[in-house]
Amino acid sequence: MNIYANEYFTLSAVENRVYISVCEPDYPFTEFEQVLQAVPRVQITQFGSLRKVIQQNLPDRTEVGRLKPEYELVISPDYMKATIRYYLSEDEYESKQQELAGAILGELKQKGITEGILYDALNGPFTRQEMLIAQGIQPVEGVDAVIRYFELSERKPTIHQDGTVDYYELNFIDEVEEGDWLGEKILATTGMPGRNLKGGILPARKGRDKPLYYDKETIEENQEDGKIVLRAKINGAVAKAGRSIEVQRVLTIHGDVGPKTGNIDYDGSVQITGTIMDGYSVTATQDISILSQMGIGAAESITSESGDIFIKGGIFGKDRTVISAARDVFVKLANDCTIRAGEKIHIGLYSMGSKLYAKYVYLDKSRGKIIGGLVQAQVQVISAFIGNEMERPTVVQIEGFNRAQVKQELEALLKEYQTLLTEIENVRKEVDLFGDRGDNGDSLTGTQKKDFIYYWSKQESSVDKIHQLEEARKKLMAYLSAKGDGEISIIQKAFPRTILQIKEMEKHIEQITTGSFYVSENKLFIE
Repeated sequence: MNIYANEYFTLSAVENRVYISVCEPDYPFTEFEQVLQAVPRVQITQFGSLRKVIQQNLPDRTEVGRLKPEYELVISPDYMKATIRYYLSEDEYESKQQELAGAILGELKQKGITEGILYDALNGPFTRQEMLIAQGIQPVEGVDAVIRYFELSERKPTIHQDGTVDYYELNFIDEVEEGDWLGEKILATTGMPGRNLKGGILPARKGRDKPLYYDKETIEENQEDGKIVLRAKINGAVAKAGRSIEVQRVLTIHGDVGPKTGNIDYDGSVQITGTIMDGYSVTATQDISILSQMGIGAAESITSESGDIFIKGGIFGKDRTVISAARDVFVKLANDCTIRAGEKIHIGLYSMGSKLYAKYVYLDKSRGKIIGGLVQAQVQVISAFIGNEMERPTVVQIEGFNRAQVKQELEALLKEYQTLLTEIENVRKEVDLFGDRGDNGDSLTGTQKKDFIYYWSKQESSVDKIHQLEEARKKLMAYLSAKGDGEISIIQKAFPRTILQIKEMEKHIEQITTGSFYVSENKLFIE
């Protein structure tokens, strides 16, 4: 069968083999590409033979290639798509379009393909490019559950002026009432299954369920509008304990602590709208806030066994008052008192004649003053001024820490953190083998349930450990935020008769000085 002819040669096909017969010499070989464009079904497989026959004008019929089919149908191994490529000229395609479409549909049917056929593409205009003619439907994965919790206020004190009065503000206790919203879970979705070209169902991965962590004694969950909503069961203050949210009991005293109330000892948080009269004490297991703008006088003691203390108006302690908090103390000003904090002391305006003990002592960077008294910190002290123009003796001491050791601890922590992340990913894969377990495995039985509970518990334990490591990381990073092995930062001025001691190194200020003092490798530096 002749498939192409010109004045120089003829191309013929026998059983899909392509032959050339040369009849005239001097054909420009570089123009043979035009022949292939005119006859797309021809594929040259013996290029050397073709060149030799044409250039040497050999008369014998010579095999040079193969005859491709009119079209090539390709079906992906997963039966998710089918493509077609035509080996025809445009004129040939248009003259055979209906016939070709019928043949292709017949071949698809023969291969079991009945779905996803793109008829518009099959009957569309001619193209030499590979063309998609059938497309399966990919499964749509389910969306994981979405968890939201009540956001606790950031305990970051601010000072602002209203005329001639300085106000010390802090969002301290997040109070809620019974029934208030505390969190919610938007349920995971199941996704949508897909189908391949043969009609086979492709299951969708269900979204992962996520647990809500909350104290069941003080918070309850309800189904509302397709969501699981957490609401307070009691009036109180919102708090976090690890990953769990809870409502702590709050004792609110409207007025002063004094003869009418007696001393206060409360399991929970205490909020006082007035003051604490001289000689009286307040003890609470959680947070304590004293909201009087006048502050407190010579109260006996204020103690938070596991939380923070906020005194909005300051302390005038007459060398009697002792403030103790397991974590942080926030106070506008401190006069002639003792403050002990397990973590940080934040003072807005000044400390005068007071004794301060904490890991970190921070005063306002533009106005804060330490005048007289004693400051003992483990890591860092920051203040605008230390001492005063009257040269009142003031002592600031930094116990210091081993920076190299903290770095080693941080490096080891980060390695453990990474190991846990890998472990969690592996355990999560084991949990996923059981499918969606929005019922916490209740639908499983026997060995399957036992295995599910094992892997789920292991996953939760690892996540709890990650949370603990993150809290430890923050504490180590706080150490490293200080310069050297301990730092005293004087933003504005330190006055004469101020004594700065960091570890065993001591500096007596003899003239007005500013800068950051720190110790590194048993040497005292100033920047």
